[in-house]
Amino acid sequence: MKHQGRRVVKTFMMKFVVCACLASTLMLPVRGAELPSGTSNTGYVQVRVAGKETRTFNESDLASLPRSSITAGAHDEKPSLWEGVALVELLRRAGAPLDKQLRGREMAKFVRVTAADGYQVVFSLAELDAAFGDRNVLVVDRQDGHLLSGKDGPLRLVVAADKRPARWVREVETIEVVDGSAPGHSSLHGDATPDK
Repeated sequence: MKHQGRRVVKTFMMKFVVCACLASTLMLPVRGAELPSGTSNTGYVQVRVAGKETRTFNESDLASLPRSSITAGAHDEKPSLWEGVALVELLRRAGAPLDKQLRGREMAKFVRVTAADGYQVVFSLAELDAAFGDRNVLVVDRQDGHLLSGKDGPLRLVVAADKRPARWVREVETIEVVDGSAPGHSSLHGDATPDK
C-alpha cells in the first residue's frame, strides 16, 4: 500500500512536470515568425554612449526624427526603397562625440550594432561623421513603403555603399559607442588640443 501511494504521487508529479514544460514552450515566441498582415510592428532600439544616459528610441520617436531613404539591394535581391533614420542622427541625439568634438582620443571610438540573435557589426565613429567618412547608414523601419516584420524587422541597418551586405543587420536591438583606445596612449595627436 505504501509503495502504491508513492507510485501514484510520482506518476502525478511526472505528468505535471511534462505538462508544465509543454505549456511553457507553447508560450515562447517563435523567432523569425511573420506577423499577420496589418499587425503593428512596434520596435525600439537602445543607444548607449559611455558617460551619457542610455537613450531608447521607439517607433514614434523614430517617426518624429528626420527621415532618409535609399534605394539598394542586398545579395541577389532587386533594389528596394528603404526608409528610416540615419545612424549618425541617433548617435548625435544620444550624445556621441561628433563634429568638432570628434578628435584626439575620441577618434578611437567605434560603434557596435547588435541584433536580437547576438550578431554584431562595427563602424568607426569617424566613418559615420560628416567631416570624415560621411558613410550613409540608415536604421530602417520600412521597405517599399511597408513596415519591416519577421526576419528583417522591426529595425534593420542598410549600408548601401558596402560591397557586401554583411553589415545590413536585421532585428537591430542595441547601438553602442565603444572606446577602442589603448590604455596609456596619449590622446594628443593631429588637431587635438589638450584640456586645460
